[in-house]
Amino acid sequence: MADAPPPTPSELLRMVTELQQANHRMAEENQRMQNQIAQLEQARLEHHNHDRENNERTHVSETPQSDNEGNRQFTLPTTLTPYDGLGDPKQHVKKFRSIMIVNGASDPILCRCFPSFLDGPALDWFCSLPADSISRFQELAAQFEDHFAASAIYLHDSDYLTTIKQGAQESLKDYITRFTKVAMRIPDLHPEVHLHAIKSGLRPGKFQETIAVTKPKTLAEFREKAKGQIDVEELRQARKTERSATNKDDDKPRDSKKAFKPVPRYDSYTKFNTKRDDIIKEILNSKLIKPPRKAGNYPESKSVDRSKYCTFHQKHGHTTDECVIAKDLLERLARQGHLDKFIAGQMQKNTSPTPDTSTAGTSSKGKEKAPAQPRGVINCISGGYAGGGHTSSARKCTYRAMLAITDAPSHPRPLTNTSEVTFRPTDFNGADTNLDDPVVISIQLGDLIVRKVLLDPGSSADVLFFTTFEKMKLSNNILQPYMGDLVGFSGERVPVLGSVWLQTTLGEQPLHNTQDIQYLVVDCFSPYNVILGRPFLNKFAAIVSTVHLCVKFPVQDNIIATVHGDLQEARYFYESRRQEKPHKLFARECRPIRMDLR
Repeated sequence: MADAPPPTPSELLRMVTELQQANHRMAEENQRMQNQIAQLEQARLEHHNHDRENNERTHVSETPQSDNEGNRQFTLPTTLTPYDGLGDPKQHVKKFRSIMIVNGASDPILCRCFPSFLDGPALDWFCSLPADSISRFQELAAQFEDHFAASAIYLHDSDYLTTIKQGAQESLKDYITRFTKVAMRIPDLHPEVHLHAIKSGLRPGKFQETIAVTKPKTLAEFREKAKGQIDVEELRQARKTERSATNKDDDKPRDSKKAFKPVPRYDSYTKFNTKRDDIIKEILNSKLIKPPRKAGNYPESKSVDRSKYCTFHQKHGHTTDECVIAKDLLERLARQGHLDKFIAGQMQKNTSPTPDTSTAGTSSKGKEKAPAQPRGVINCISGGYAGGGHTSSARKCTYRAMLAITDAPSHPRPLTNTSEVTFRPTDFNGADTNLDDPVVISIQLGDLIVRKVLLDPGSSADVLFFTTFEKMKLSNNILQPYMGDLVGFSGERVPVLGSVWLQTTLGEQPLHNTQDIQYLVVDCFSPYNVILGRPFLNKFAAIVSTVHLCVKFPVQDNIIATVHGDLQEARYFYESRRQEKPHKLFARECRPIRMDLR
């Protein structure tokens, strides 16, 4: 075995310092013991001399710090709380005696130091005692206990233990702890009475039946049985907590398939010039939509009507025309303009033109088709606080200002107090660069950390969903009225409940920035808690990079802070959407994630 290496100079210095500290502590301990021995010797001499002058004078205006005859120092303890007239006086006297005896105090010292641990009415009582009325501390303690006997804390007797019962939801550990605190205050409690009372208080259950069968005869045996039951309860609670943590906050018990009845989402539906079965087949072949995850794999009972078949779900029991999910899907695609050729009066000609033989010998470049003539212009959706306002007059003013800027001569004005923001390959914090994840981060709203926050530079408003508003335990009274609706890309309108100003912090210490942001509160489904749009990004001067999945913003002293996206949160939504039932998958895809105000 190799020899241990010699200690380094720093280790030698540390060892020397520890030895010096140990010697210093031993010297202090020896000095304290010498002082106690000297005080005990002085007390013995005073007892033999029967100095009446020192024994009879008990009232002193100031607490002495030394004995007059021996000139030896005595330190007054500071660990005892003064008695103010409330509580058990006997308990106070016991604590006072135990502390003073450890310090080697004699009977005169007990009498002189006792008023130092009195306060309020107790000190007033001591000062009202006649002069030369106390000769020994035992007399002082007796008068003190008799005077404040009514202030003693009421102590329960053993009969009170039979009233302590284990609650219906109370754990065994909490019950034994609560029972023991009461039992410790009962003087001279017999162990058999203690055991009988704690067994009688158990609630009906398996553990009570086990105690009735095993019949423990001592408290030690009962505690051994209880320890095993407590371990089982704590293990079950840990597993329950772990299962609840893995589930989403908005998870609800899933109903059985028989009880599931989808509700139509639209008040009116488009009339098609083709059967829904043929439309479903064509859009599935063109991969415009994906079939349900478990299409055709549903278990069918023996009593199912096999004369009915759904092309979308690929199962018997109902037809495509009766399928609410398929009807909602086709209606959504029709309103988005994907099914124009199946709408009555808008049938497009599918006949292909005859090839021009004169161009047969041209090069391959000539075979390329010319772009189709545009049918119209679709403008972007805008509005909200970043779009000029929610009233018609406000939007007109904003539009006139935009025209004035367009007509004015172009004189670009450089921005002042702006920091340069750059993105580098090292800013990417993920392992998979092929997945187009959204930029989902965490922010602080007030004193709460909010996760699942989507950064959307295309949104003209900052949206706070009502489910998040409720989880933050905010009052509806703080909502300010707002006139306007959220409009999704598929035409759905979601009313705005109101607006609220919240203190928002982006980043973490020490690189963070805090601003007051006005959010629009809406009550609709969303996989996110908050959607942050252009107003938020402009106020923080933040730049979002979807390539690097992060956002950068300036802080004090022109320092650029970086907040990386929560990749696990973003991909969790992808996975959870793949694993849902077909009707839930459709319901989620039909509702807009990014919305603007109109």
